[in-house]
Amino acid sequence: MSFFNNLYGDVAIDIGTSNTRIYIRGEGIVLSEPSIIARQRESGKVVAIGEEAMIMHEKIHPGIITVRPLANGVIADYDSTLELIKGLIQKARHHHAFGIRNIVMSIPSGITAVEKRSVRDFAHHVGAKKVYLLTYPMAAAIGIGLNIEEPMGNMVVEVGSGTTEIAIISLNGIVSGECLKVGGTEMTNLIIRHFNKSYNLAISDTTAEDLKIKLGSAYKMENEITTTVRGVNLASGLPETREVDSVTIREVIATPVSQIITAIKKSLEVLVVKPDISVDILDRGLYLAGGGALMKGLDKRIQRDTSLNVHLCDEPMSIIAKGMGEVLENLDKYKEICTP
Repeated sequence: MSFFNNLYGDVAIDIGTSNTRIYIRGEGIVLSEPSIIARQRESGKVVAIGEEAMIMHEKIHPGIITVRPLANGVIADYDSTLELIKGLIQKARHHHAFGIRNIVMSIPSGITAVEKRSVRDFAHHVGAKKVYLLTYPMAAAIGIGLNIEEPMGNMVVEVGSGTTEIAIISLNGIVSGECLKVGGTEMTNLIIRHFNKSYNLAISDTTAEDLKIKLGSAYKMENEITTTVRGVNLASGLPETREVDSVTIREVIATPVSQIITAIKKSLEVLVVKPDISVDILDRGLYLAGGGALMKGLDKRIQRDTSLNVHLCDEPMSIIAKGMGEVLENLDKYKEICTP
């Protein structure tokens, strides 16, 4: 019997580039942990997953490596993804001990047929009898509480770690949208490269992520912030500290932020041939979700550049898992919107 058959009934798994969330029908989100595993370099044996692997990340010796098995919201390392989900399900297995009947999996709207087949095969591999694939923007819209069935245009922008999803939804379908392979991870990497190039300083992923959260912004801040950064001088190999301010970090991440704004405008321009939906969006505004939605001033920047009211949803980081859970709880109502 497969290990995965030890999980009860119906489950939704939101496997993100940075974090994975598991929702069990009737119980809600039971687990949310980083999408990372640690394994022995020689044997390949997994020694830690999720939170434990994240704690080990960047503090490991040469005999252990860490792997992030997803890139831009899709499976990049199939075997490592299986190991990741296997470990996370084991953490949640105290909830029930039966087989998986239905599974809802999240996917980017721009996923290719090959990538979609890989996700579906993966879901069957974990023991699911029936598989439902739900795109990020549809899950986000449902999680926000929008009525996607009505003949009314709703615009959702979900800024995740690996992708940014932009969609205008009406009558259970996407009228206009785009899936950008731009998100929080790229911004973090830009900060790392900036310190390497400008200051000859190596900083960790964790430090760069903290800087992005603390200093990152998309709009001029009323009170700019300065902080001290610790790293290693690439020439001497010795520890070094340097001060950096929020103005600098805003400039460093300006390109991906501008790409997101441009894509939003592009999606709106397509609606020239659908003026009624354009009026709906103008009246109702834009709904902002995903971890990137928490960036300081992003809502103000979008509002300034598009002239739309921007609504920041509650708990934006878990909004997709929440929407997937709603679909899981009401499969008969929502199964038609799941991608074949």
